[in-house]
Amino acid sequence: MYEIVRDVGSSHVGSDGKLTLSSAIDFMQDCSGFQLDSENLLSRYFRENNITMFLVSRQVNIQKPAYYGDRIRISTSVYQIKNSYGFRNTNIYDRQGNMVMSSYACGAFIDMKLGKAVAIPKELAASVPVEEKFKGMEYLPRKIRLPKEVNPAVMEGMKVYRYHIDKNDHMNNSKYIQFAQECIPEDTFISVMRVEYKKAAKVKELLIPYMYESGDKFYTISLRDESGDIFANVEFRTV
Repeated sequence: MYEIVRDVGSSHVGSDGKLTLSSAIDFMQDCSGFQLDSENLLSRYFRENNITMFLVSRQVNIQKPAYYGDRIRISTSVYQIKNSYGFRNTNIYDRQGNMVMSSYACGAFIDMKLGKAVAIPKELAASVPVEEKFKGMEYLPRKIRLPKEVNPAVMEGMKVYRYHIDKNDHMNNSKYIQFAQECIPEDTFISVMRVEYKKAAKVKELLIPYMYESGDKFYTISLRDESGDIFANVEFRTV
């Protein structure tokens, strides 16, 4: 298990003083990235073979809010490596050790030259510590089904700017969540968030949200390009 400790600052909270979901995901991404960097054999192999990891999906369960000034602990551990994919838990705890958010994510090992997922050598995968899968959450499917029985509301497009771009030259994973969250009522209490990434958004591209709202307070937002191809599907559960 790999851990980092952070203080929730003014840039991490909304107008209500609570840690925003996108900032929490940024903390999770940082912790996961540092853990990958700490695996010397794996990170060297990635550098030498021009391989990186792209997030395929993430689920976040929100147990309680964190507030401005709170000290939080973010922990991450890999629980499975399967061919060209890795699975991990990343959880956030408060100062007393109470769960703030739990999460699981799937990432793909991507050959940057080929632009596709590749399997890493078995002996290399065996060098990465694999820990027990976190049992304190319900694991929902990685793939998000768009409701066929609901006609989506097509909302105003949102443009990708340079400040949305990360070191992989595409929009940072947490920004898709921010874009999608803008489509739902401001006072919505989110208990579960799922995201499935389909295609990386680049600078100057337009993301057009298709929002599906079902009667059981599920919001599903499909972020698409101007041709209708999907960048990411995001689901918010409020129950």
